[in-house]
Amino acid sequence: MSYLDLYRKRLNRYGFDFQSRLQGQREKEFERYLLKSIYRTDIEYNGELIPVIFEKYRQDDTRTLHYLLTRTSVKIPPGTILMVPDIEEDEEGETFGGRPEGHTPWMVYYLEHTKASGYNRYIMLRMSHYLSWISRDKKVRHSWAYLFGQKNNMLRDEIRSRSRSDTIYSENTKLNFFILPRNEHLKKDDYLIVGEKPFQEYYRVTGYDIQSTEGVAYVSVDPIYEYDLTEPPQREEGDDKEDFFWIEGGN
Repeated sequence: MSYLDLYRKRLNRYGFDFQSRLQGQREKEFERYLLKSIYRTDIEYNGELIPVIFEKYRQDDTRTLHYLLTRTSVKIPPGTILMVPDIEEDEEGETFGGRPEGHTPWMVYYLEHTKASGYNRYIMLRMSHYLSWISRDKKVRHSWAYLFGQKNNMLRDEIRSRSRSDTIYSENTKLNFFILPRNEHLKKDDYLIVGEKPFQEYYRVTGYDIQSTEGVAYVSVDPIYEYDLTEPPQREEGDDKEDFFWIEGGN
């Protein structure tokens, strides 16, 4: 091989133009970082274990937001719930809501678009509550969610920063609301059951926004008393009609 052929081979080992060379070199640097990072872990997505970097989001000590770094070939839609192994904690997790032991549910909030980057960087939101409700088709639905409170200044700043680009949250941020994956079966006035017994809480959906952030829903709620969801008795032959007057709507 001549000197010129060797030079061309080394020059074009990452591509045949400046952009592709830069992209290829940074992807190789990320592969090295993937091997030596203390934040490396494996998560299950689409039935496969993929290696990722799961590290803190800026100076967030509350572990509410995190960065998820993946290879550029890994595409995860916003609103996807991932069960991430607890790297910094050795406590055994519960299996409530389908969560494996030692794992925490996180939602893909959005993808940060960075040109010529050797990896994909997703902003992840830690899920804090498990919701249950009966949808309009009479089926029991479930979803992980994060309860946004008025004191959560860090996440409020994040929503506002996103509003300057492609997120315009249309609900009143002074209210309490859930952030969860977009769900076509969650409507206004639905009755939400949060958590597990004996520490369940109950809310009524007062409004929602599914347009601001792709794949994500902001659902404002009001706390209410527990509903009695038991089925009303059915009138059988021989029963007194007056005993079922109000149960049947007063007709």
